[in-house]
This record gives sequence, C-alpha cells and structure tokens, in this order.
Amino acid sequence: MKKIQVLGLLSAITILIGMNFIPTSDILTVAGRNTLGILIAVLILLITEPIPIGVTCILGIALLALFKAVPGIPGALSGYTNPIVFFVLVSFGISAAITKVPLSKRLLVKIMSSFGKDVKRILLSIMICAALISSIVSNVATTAVFITITLQFLNIYTNESERKATGKAFMIGLPVASMIGGMITPAGSSLNLMSINLLEQLTGIRITFVQWMVCGIPIVLIMLPLAWRIIIKIYPPVELSQEDIRQYIETLHVPAKLSFSERYVLSLVSIMFVLWVLSSWIPAFNITLVAIVGFSFLFLPKISILTWQEFLDSVSWPAFFLVGTIISVGNALVANGVSNWITATVLPEAIYLPVYGLVFIVAVVVFSMLVFVPVAPALITMLVAPLVELAGIANISPVLMIMTLGLCVANCYLLPLDTVPLLTYMTGYYKIGEMSKSTGLIQVCMIMVVTIWLPIALSVLGIL
Repeated sequence: MKKIQVLGLLSAITILIGMNFIPTSDILTVAGRNTLGILIAVLILLITEPIPIGVTCILGIALLALFKAVPGIPGALSGYTNPIVFFVLVSFGISAAITKVPLSKRLLVKIMSSFGKDVKRILLSIMICAALISSIVSNVATTAVFITITLQFLNIYTNESERKATGKAFMIGLPVASMIGGMITPAGSSLNLMSINLLEQLTGIRITFVQWMVCGIPIVLIMLPLAWRIIIKIYPPVELSQEDIRQYIETLHVPAKLSFSERYVLSLVSIMFVLWVLSSWIPAFNITLVAIVGFSFLFLPKISILTWQEFLDSVSWPAFFLVGTIISVGNALVANGVSNWITATVLPEAIYLPVYGLVFIVAVVVFSMLVFVPVAPALITMLVAPLVELAGIANISPVLMIMTLGLCVANCYLLPLDTVPLLTYMTGYYKIGEMSKSTGLIQVCMIMVVTIWLPIALSVLGIL
C-alpha cells in the first residue's frame, strides 16, 4: 500500500471518530453532523483509493446506517432507487451496442475522410466524434472506446519520442472532448441528470431536454474547437505523411454498406433521441424510461445486438456504485438539514450583483472546488441546495445557478483524477502535472463562455 493510501485510510478513520466530538446545534443536528463526516471520509477514500472505489461506495452505505445518519439500511440505499442509477447502468449497454455494430467507427471514418488531412486534424476528428457519441452515452464508455482507436493510430509512429509527443496531445484531447460533448444533452452525462433531478426535488422546477440543449450546444460549438486549438498549441503533435494517414484510415475496416445490426441500432438510438426531445412537452417520455426501453430492445430474440455477458462486461461498476452511494449521501444531507446549515453559515443575507457576476462567481467556485473534491457527483449533492438558496436571495431563477453548476462540474479535467481522464492517464502518455498546462486554460475559457452565454440562453427561453 502506498503512503498516500495509508494516509487516506487513517484520515478517514480519524474523521469518523473525531466527528463524534464536534458540537451540534439546532441547525446542525447529530444526524447532520454524522452525514457530513461520512461524506468527507468517503471522499478521502475515493481520492486516495486505499480500497477499491466500489468497495468504498458499498462501505458508505453501511456507515450511513451505523452512525444513524439515516433510519436504517432502506434509507442508506435510497440512492439506488433513483432513476439516474438505472440510466447510468443502461447507458453502458447502449454504448457497447454503438461500438459493437460499429457505428462509432463508421462515424469516425466519415469525419476523418472530411477533416483528417494531417495529424492535427486527425485529433480534431477524434475529438468531434467522441463529443458527438458522448452527447447520448456515458463519458467513461465513450473515452474507453476511442482509447483503443487512438492507440492504433499512435502505433504508426516508429520513433518513440515522436509517438510520445503526439500521444500526449491525443490522450489529453480525448477525455476533454468526451466531457465537453457530454454537455450537449441531459443524456450526455449522469451529472446532468443529477443536477436536473435535484433541482426538481427541491423546487418543483423541471429543466427540459430542449432547454438544456439550447444552453449546452452553443457552448460546445465554441469550446470544442477552442480546446483543440489550445491542446495542439501546448502539445504540438508530430506530423505524418498523407500516405501514412490514408493507410491508417483504411485499416479501420468499415464495411461500405450498413449491416442490419447497424441500421437497427441507428434507428433505435434515433427514436430514443426523438422521444427525449419530445419529453420537453410530454413528460411521460422520461429520459431514464426511454433509455431502459431502448436498452431492452438490444436483446430481442433473433436480433440480439448484445449478449447479457457483453453488457455485464461493458459496465463500469465503480461508476454505478459511486452514483448510487453519493445520491444516498446527498439525500441524507438534505433530510438532516446539512444543506440548510451550509446555507446559513456561508451565504449572505443579501446579494447585490448582476446576473453575469453571479454566474461567474458560481463557475469559479465550482472549478475551484473540483481541485479539492474531484468527485463531481459529491460536489453536486453538496452545492445544489445552497445554490437554490442563493438564487432566492438574489431574486433570480434557480435554473440559472443549477445550469451553471451542471455545465461546469462535468468538466473535471484539470488533473487526471476523475474517472474519464484517468483512463487516458493510465496509458502513460502524459504525467499528472502536464494535463493542467492546457486544461487549466480550457477551464478558464469555459468559465467565460458559460458566464456570457447562459444568461442570454435562459432569457431567450423566458426563464430569466
């Protein structure tokens, strides 16, 4: 066990013991104090990983019950009854189907044939394709798919130093593109759905699929090419000959015509997307419900796009348990009044700032907190209630604050600590400190774009 892991384990144990000696009040009850202590302990274990992430999440369920933060095990498992958990689960199956048939590779070949004139544009092609796929499926699954394709491309380089230099740009650009693409629709990330769901629970206000897209798409259209420009400027890839690039595209081996399986999956995903859009006016077409039904159609007799084992193999179980447990802890935070305590302790009684100033401050706070709490689901559960209260104090719609949170928190790539960038970091093409040279600037640009566009978009939608 590494020193950081030992330190993390000891710190978590110390917090769980020490929290019992912290005085309580009418606002911060014993249950609330214990919930906050459990959250901090779980976050430390998640960041330092002395035990596997999935085990930490399962342990978190037990801690909620043991320290009476919830009435019992059913309360501790409340997050696992949340629709978002099942959306996360089936999204891995949908991702696996898109990869298997193989729609993702066909899309990549199409984009590369149009844009891939040099290595820089090959990177742009991969980033565009990853962003598009990530708009409807998990960022983790999308990144995992394109790592394999990217590694194949990097194998063209015979010189090790040239491959390393180029690989740095590609392996940093890929997770950035996946996470930016996840902003396009609510289905692009479980974090989007968490933000929407918690806002609706607290206020009864529902952000629709179309409303989210109106806010997200223009930001992505600006940020994706901007991120690409920043990455190739800071980590310039080594160029290859046109012939090498052409031969690589040919090795992707995509059949000239769409097979029945491809047409079936393409039709299924298209229908799902249409129903998601219609959910803006017909709430019965719930995003998770549509995803579950669409997922089930992948297993119809005599079609069988996926086998059950292929689905099980495609699931990132740590991600599944992380979302479920963090939602359980978030439910306990709200039920035990911790959110009210944070609001009363941190927020002022009145705010005299323009809307743009508020969005800017919230965006800066979110990105700053991601440095210390690089577990986005936990950050959402901690901040939603205080931000709703902040909106009330400022006399503006809480949608503005929660959209700012939802759009910014998904861009957790300053360092490769989130699951998505961690996948490419493990390939060894860049060091942990090298990522922030480009991603820090990308996050600053994201703050500015969100600050300028979000109030305009919500005004156009009639929300502000």
